[in-house]
Amino acid sequence: MKRRISSILMASVLGVSLLSGCSAGSAPNVSTLQTKLIKSDSNEYMMAGKIEANENIDITSKITAKVEAINVEVGSNVKEGDVIIKLDSKDLNAQVAEAQAGVETANANLAKIQNGARPEEITKAQAAASSAKATYDNAKENYDRNVQLFNKGAISQSQLEQYKTELANAEGSYKSYEADLEMLINGETQETIKVAQSQVEQAQAALNLAKVQLNNGIIVSPISGVVSSKNVSSGELAEAGSSLVTIVNSDALYINAYLPESLMNRVKIGQEVAIKVSNVSNKVFNGKILVINPVIDSENKNELVKIKFETQDPLLKPGMFAEIALKN
Repeated sequence: MKRRISSILMASVLGVSLLSGCSAGSAPNVSTLQTKLIKSDSNEYMMAGKIEANENIDITSKITAKVEAINVEVGSNVKEGDVIIKLDSKDLNAQVAEAQAGVETANANLAKIQNGARPEEITKAQAAASSAKATYDNAKENYDRNVQLFNKGAISQSQLEQYKTELANAEGSYKSYEADLEMLINGETQETIKVAQSQVEQAQAALNLAKVQLNNGIIVSPISGVVSSKNVSSGELAEAGSSLVTIVNSDALYINAYLPESLMNRVKIGQEVAIKVSNVSNKVFNGKILVINPVIDSENKNELVKIKFETQDPLLKPGMFAEIALKN
């Protein structure tokens, strides 16, 4: 047992040396790191990998608006449903108010059509129609009289045309007032009622959309996790679709590691491994192989292996590099 533990620690030390060889200026490309054979009685093997989060979500805005407040920083812990960002809502509130007024107007118009005209409206329309009739009669009388004068050569053609135009205008106005009066007395047609109902539906749809847009001004976290990046600050413009904040769920970390094709027959699902993480010194973590990808990388001849930690540790963070000792 002591010899076995010793060989694991040896693998860990080699892991540190391999990772430290990649300076802080450039992270290693784990897919190109080759597995190192550890010379020990237990015939253990080493492969390199990178710690990944179970979930990694970019938080985006559905609308373009100025950021009014941002409630997180890189490293902040958030819970599902926490408000992360508030966008400027002045224009959005104005759109909701305008849409609400449109709904009220459309409903009032529909109610008026369905309920029919009030008696005073009919009386007013009758008076307007009577006045228009009197104007028409007067225009007709003037036109007829001036036709006779034109025939006698007393007025010009242009003067007669002027009286003719006045008659046509008076007739059109009279017919319009008569139609309005008839509609008030008989009520609106079913087609008119359907049009008014459609206008109410359209106004309500516009209001619903405005409310959705207003709600889009409050951006919440869809998961619990840690803020790994923040790409916007208060007062800046949040573009629709752009990544504003990235949140990782580190409750179930795992490692994506790469094993050379020549050592494929050395691993199996459920196999126990020892893990050394570059940023966590003097500690070896236990894990198991969770998934073995059957597809080989054609360029590097490596096989992707997914490894889970036996226990989660707050020292472990997504993005850290690790080396894994495979045990026979």
